[in-house]
Amino acid sequence: MNYLAIKDLRMKNKISQTKLAEYTHLSKAKVSAWELGKVIPTESELEFVHNQLTDMIELIKVGAINVTKKRIQHGGCSVKKLPTNLESPEEYVHKMSKVQYHNAYAKELSDLYAKAHNIKTDEIKGIALFSGCGGMTLGFEAAGFNLVGHIEIDGAANNIYSANFPESTLLKKDINNVTDADLQEWKNKYDDIEVIVGGPPCQGFSLAGKRSPADERNKLYQQYVRIVDAIKPKAFVFENVALLTSMKNENGEFFIDCIVNAFHSVGYTVQYNTINAYSFGVPQSRERVIIIGLRDDLNRRFEFPAGEYFEPSNEIRLDLDEKRKAIRTFRDATFDLKSLESGETDDYDPLHWAIVHPEHVVRWLKPVPEGHSAHENIDVALRPPSGFNTTYKRIVWNEPCSTISTNFSMISGCRNVHPTNTRSLTIREATRVQSFPDEYIFYGKWGDVRKGIGNAVPPILAYEIANNLKKQIFISNRSTLHN
Repeated sequence: MNYLAIKDLRMKNKISQTKLAEYTHLSKAKVSAWELGKVIPTESELEFVHNQLTDMIELIKVGAINVTKKRIQHGGCSVKKLPTNLESPEEYVHKMSKVQYHNAYAKELSDLYAKAHNIKTDEIKGIALFSGCGGMTLGFEAAGFNLVGHIEIDGAANNIYSANFPESTLLKKDINNVTDADLQEWKNKYDDIEVIVGGPPCQGFSLAGKRSPADERNKLYQQYVRIVDAIKPKAFVFENVALLTSMKNENGEFFIDCIVNAFHSVGYTVQYNTINAYSFGVPQSRERVIIIGLRDDLNRRFEFPAGEYFEPSNEIRLDLDEKRKAIRTFRDATFDLKSLESGETDDYDPLHWAIVHPEHVVRWLKPVPEGHSAHENIDVALRPPSGFNTTYKRIVWNEPCSTISTNFSMISGCRNVHPTNTRSLTIREATRVQSFPDEYIFYGKWGDVRKGIGNAVPPILAYEIANNLKKQIFISNRSTLHN
C-alpha cells in the first residue's frame, strides 16, 4: 500500500483533504504533505488512514455522516475535538499529581517504576536498540541494569523515552547509520557494555501487516547482529512477534533460522522461546518470541522461566503448586478507573478519556454482551455492513485483555471495545494493560502516544526476563564474568 492509492480512493469518493483530516484527527498539513510526497508516512500511519477512510466511505454510503456540512456530522452530532495534546513532561506530571488510584496491580507497577529509578549499586551496563518509548528499558532498569544509551528512529518515541530516562544518551536515530567509528566510540566511552536489548520493528512479520518477505524492516536484525559483534556484550535479548518463527525470507528460509545462525556466526549461544505475556503477570494476551544469546566463552545456556500465572481453565491446582497465581484480567488492571462512555473524560487523569464514536456504531454495540461482536446481533439492522467477528467486539472483564496494538482506540478494530461501556479503550486503560506505571510520562500528539504504547514491550515481561538473566548470568559466578 502507498499513499497514492489512498489519495485515489479519497478523490474517487469526493472526500476533501480537509474532511479526511477532520475525521481522522490528523492535521490537514500532514495529509497534504503525504499526498505531495514531501513526507513519507509509516506503515502504521498508512494502515490507520486507510482503515479510517474505508470506514468513512461506508458511513457516507449509509448516510451516517455528511461531508457536505461545514463540520462532519455523525448521526446528527458534530465530532468533538480531542482533549488537548500534552505538550511537555512537566504538564503530565502536574496533572497526574492530582490523581489518586486504589489498585493493588497499579501499586505494583508504581513499585516497578521506583525500582527502575533507584541508584544501581552493582552496575550492569547496557544499551537499547529500537528502544521505542521505553517498555523494555523500564523492565531492565527495574531489574538492576543500567541502559546508558539507546537507538530509536522515531522522534516522538525518543521524547517519551528521554522524559523517563533522562540520563540515557540517544546514540543514533537510524540504526542503519551506525558506523564502525561510532561503535568504537561507544566502547571507549562506556568501557564495558554487558548487555544489548531491543526488538526490531515487528510489522513486517505481523498479521497486521502484509508479511512480505521483501519488507526491508525484516532485515534490520542484521544491524543488530553487527552491533552485537562489534560490542561483544555478554548477553543480548531480542524480542519480536511470535509469527516471526513461521515466516520465510525471499530464499525460502525461515527468518528465525537466519537470525539464530547470524548470531551463532559471531560467537553466541542462542535460545529462543515463544511466550505469552499473561504468564508473567501482564493482564493481556500477547504472544512474543524472545531470543537470548550468551557469548560462547561464558559456556552458559539461558533457561527460560515458566511464568507464575495460569489460566482458570488450567488443571494445575494451587495446593499442588503454591507459586502459581491466577492470571491477571482486564478487571484487575482497570477496575479503579472512572467509568466513561463515548465522548466522556476523566477530569483529572489526562490519559483517561473516550473518543466520540458515531451514534449508529454505538447503537450496534449497545446490546452486545462482553466477549461478543456486533456482527453477532440477532437484529440484522444492528450488524456492521462489513468486517470480521473479531471487529466491533467487546473484551471480557475477567479475562486478560486482547493484544494492545497501535490502533486500540479504533472501535472498529480487533477486540477494542470496553466490556460494558460502549466505546474503544482509553489511553490509560492501554497503559495499564501494557503494564506501564501511572507515573510513566507520556506526552506529545495522541497518535504518537498510542503508537508508542502499542509497539512497546510490556515492562513487567521485560522485568521478568531481565531478572532471570541477571540471576542466571550476572549474579551467578559474577566474579568470573568480568574480563
